[in-house]
Amino acid sequence: MSIPAMFLVVAWTFCPRGSSPTSIGHPLPTPLKENHIFPSAPRSNISALNEEEASPPTHLEMPQVYPDDDYYYDDNLQTQPVPSIPYVLPPRCNYSHCHHLQVPCAELSKASRCLCPGITGPLVAPEAPRLQTIHVSEAGASLHWCAPSSTVEAYQLQYQPVGGDMHFGPPLNSTFRMAVVSDLLPSQEYLFCVVAYNLVGSSPTDDGFQERGPCRLVWTPSRQTSYTYVAVGLACTLIVAVISVLAWYFCHRRRKYFHHGSLHNILDGGAGITGAANSSFQSEEQL
Repeated sequence: MSIPAMFLVVAWTFCPRGSSPTSIGHPLPTPLKENHIFPSAPRSNISALNEEEASPPTHLEMPQVYPDDDYYYDDNLQTQPVPSIPYVLPPRCNYSHCHHLQVPCAELSKASRCLCPGITGPLVAPEAPRLQTIHVSEAGASLHWCAPSSTVEAYQLQYQPVGGDMHFGPPLNSTFRMAVVSDLLPSQEYLFCVVAYNLVGSSPTDDGFQERGPCRLVWTPSRQTSYTYVAVGLACTLIVAVISVLAWYFCHRRRKYFHHGSLHNILDGGAGITGAANSSFQSEEQL
């Protein structure tokens, strides 16, 4: 037997018979089983890092997906700050709370695009006006007040003698800041109040002792005081008239005295205080 034939016989003897044949008719070698005697070599740090990067971290929460909703809202997300745009405020309206016949601030704002002072709305009862001054005579009084920071439809004056009945004046327009009261009694203490009205109600009043309240206690003067002034005025007028008459009389008498004793009376030949003129003086001079 030749050497190649012997090599084939030996290879066929040692090869396992259960393996599948190759394309040339020889069986494939059986894969070696894992040897548990020798431990497996440890993996490198590079491969461990690669595996950590490939797998998603378990401590982070992935955003939830809502396929049925059109929008996704997350309260935890903070919106970006919007840059503020500088805005110039319009000027304040030329409005006074104490000016009589004051034009309403709403009309001023509509005409000149200005800012009105803050006031309460029409669904809130007005605050009390502030009574400024009262000028009192023996039979009347004039009042001046300032409007409150409220929506006012009308004003009304209320007055009463202390211990008497309350009197109500006519309703006044919301532009009014002054009013006059007549038919008062002399030498009498009165309580005057200014009340503001709107659709909800009226402003409160007080007892008249507050410094800047809506009410005030005043006394009307007596009639004797006015009579005294009239008497003094008549006496002064009479004295001036008497002095004027006496001065005129003495001046007229003095002028009359000098007129009768003058040189013009003597030359004219009129009868005067010194006697008659000599009529023969001119006739003799002509001869």
